[in-house]
Amino acid sequence: MTDSCGLCRSPNLESIYKPQGSGRGLTVYICTHCGLVQSLPRIDNAPRREAAVSSGADWGNVRYGKGFRTEACLAMIKAHTDLRGRLSVLDVGSNRGSFARALLTVAPQAELTCVEPDERVASACANLEGVTLINARIEDTRLPSASFDIVYSCHTLEHLASPAFVMADHWRVLKAGGLLIVDVPNIALTGSEDVLEEWFIDKHLFHFSKTTLMRLLDASGFETVGEPDPNDRENLLFAARKWAVAARPVKRDSKEVDAGLALLSTYLVNRSRNLAVLEDVATEISSLAPERVALWGAGRLFDALVLQGRFNPKLLTLLIDTHLKDHMAERHGVALSGPDAIASADPGVIVVMSRAFSGEIAQAAAKAAPKAEIIFYADLLSRARTRLAA
Repeated sequence: MTDSCGLCRSPNLESIYKPQGSGRGLTVYICTHCGLVQSLPRIDNAPRREAAVSSGADWGNVRYGKGFRTEACLAMIKAHTDLRGRLSVLDVGSNRGSFARALLTVAPQAELTCVEPDERVASACANLEGVTLINARIEDTRLPSASFDIVYSCHTLEHLASPAFVMADHWRVLKAGGLLIVDVPNIALTGSEDVLEEWFIDKHLFHFSKTTLMRLLDASGFETVGEPDPNDRENLLFAARKWAVAARPVKRDSKEVDAGLALLSTYLVNRSRNLAVLEDVATEISSLAPERVALWGAGRLFDALVLQGRFNPKLLTLLIDTHLKDHMAERHGVALSGPDAIASADPGVIVVMSRAFSGEIAQAAAKAAPKAEIIFYADLLSRARTRLAA
C-alpha cells in the first residue's frame, strides 16, 4: 500500500467515499493536487475469488468484458497504423484472446506477445499462430526495450497497483514513434441519472477521467493522437505515440479536483434516489407478469432489481443474457437463456436491463418478438421517480 497519488505522487489524498459491499475494505480518495480518483489500499496481487455478478463493490472475476471493446479498439488502431506490414504487438492482459484473433484477421503478418496472468483464460491464446503467450502479470514481465510497434492495453490499467510504473515500461518497450492504445472505464458514468450499481468496485484501484488519463499519458512521455468518443460515457479510449522525453511533471489542477468532487456528489444523490424507487420498479414489472415477461440482461442491474428492489425473478417467463449464459447456468434461481429462446417463449413484454447495449438489445428483441412491448429500465426508473415525487 502507498498513501501517495498514483499519478502526481502528491501525499495530499482526501478520503471521499466508502464503496458498498467492498470485500477488500477499499476507500475512495481524491488527490487534491491533480484530481485523480483512486482506491486504497492498493493490493497488487489479491487472492482469486469466485465470479460475483453483483451490483455491489464485490462484482468481478467473470472476465468477459474485454471482448466488447475489441471492435472499437481495432478501429482506433486502423486509424493510426498501416496493418499491411510486419508489426510487433504487445497485448497487455490478453484475457480470452478476442483482440489477438481479431488483429490477426486484419493483420496476418503481425507478431503478438500476449501477457495474461490468469491461466484459466490465457490458454485461449496458446495455440494461435504468430502469438507468444506469457502467463504472468505485466508488472513482473521484463521485455526487450524498443521492441514493439504497438502496445495494446484494454481495461487493464485501472486494476494495477501502479499505472505510472507500467506506463513507463510501455514507453520503454515501444519503438520510437510506437503506438500505445489504452482503454479504461470512464468515471463520467457515475454522473448518469440511471446509475444503480456500485461503480467503485474492488477490482478497480484507479478511476480515470479524460483529463487525468491524458495527464498520465503526458507524464509518461506520450503524445495523444486519438481521443475518446465524446458520446461514450462508459469508456476512455486513447491512441498515443511515444515521445523522445520519458517523463514530465504533473501540475496542480484545482478544476479537476472540483469536478471530481462534484461528480461523486452527483453519483451519491442519483444512486440513492434510484435505489429508493427500485421496489416501485419491481412492482411495475411484477404487474406485467400475466403478459409473459422476458427480461434481457441478467447482470448488475438485474442483481440490484432483485436484492434492492425485492423483485421475484420467478415471475419471469424468460431471463436472457447473451454473455453470462456462457459462464453460469442461472441467476437468482432462474435459468439463463440466449436470445434464440425468445421465439418459443412468445413474451408479450421484454424488459431491457442494460445501459451500454440497450439500443442493440432492443433491435434484436424487436426482431425476435415483433409483437412484444419493449420497455427500458431507464424508463421504468423515470416513471418510478415521478410516482414517488407526486
